[in-house]
Amino acid sequence: MKFSTIILLLSFFIVNNFVLTQSANLDISKFGGKPNTDIAKALTSAWAEACASTSAVKIVIPSGTYQMTHVEVKGPCKAPIEIQVDGTLKAPEKPEAVGSDQWLRIGYVNSLTISGKGVFDGQGATAWKQNECAKKFDCKQLGMNFGFNFINNSIVRDITSKDSKHFHVNVLGCNNFTFDGFK
Repeated sequence: MKFSTIILLLSFFIVNNFVLTQSANLDISKFGGKPNTDIAKALTSAWAEACASTSAVKIVIPSGTYQMTHVEVKGPCKAPIEIQVDGTLKAPEKPEAVGSDQWLRIGYVNSLTISGKGVFDGQGATAWKQNECAKKFDCKQLGMNFGFNFINNSIVRDITSKDSKHFHVNVLGCNNFTFDGFK
């Protein structure tokens, strides 16, 4: 075999291996997610595709300001998933418009990463004015920004949770789940 053929085959295997080990990126715009619109359906659709993939997938929410109503996604998924948030996600101002006690709920997932410099803005200021829990025992509790249920071997890195209507995060039944640079 000629030396040039060996180099060509070796180069092919190196490039092929590099491509196979890279995670695929799913930009929410592919699913209809655009700035200043509700991206709940786009994020849910991107999650469904990522969760079904047999190789690692990164869901990308690019810079910009987005609206987002309640999102709930679940595993188990076939491979690791990263959600990279570079934009600002805004919850509905009115608590009842969120539609749940947790704005973003993720459950039953292994190897999840939530990263980026993004902001989850719960827009709590309006809700705080309506909250009568200090005066009434039977008041309706306000929602929180995040609910993480039964998540394993995962990390939330460099994300900001701002102005939650109530608590910022609820973590239930998680193992080896880390918050790093979470504000």
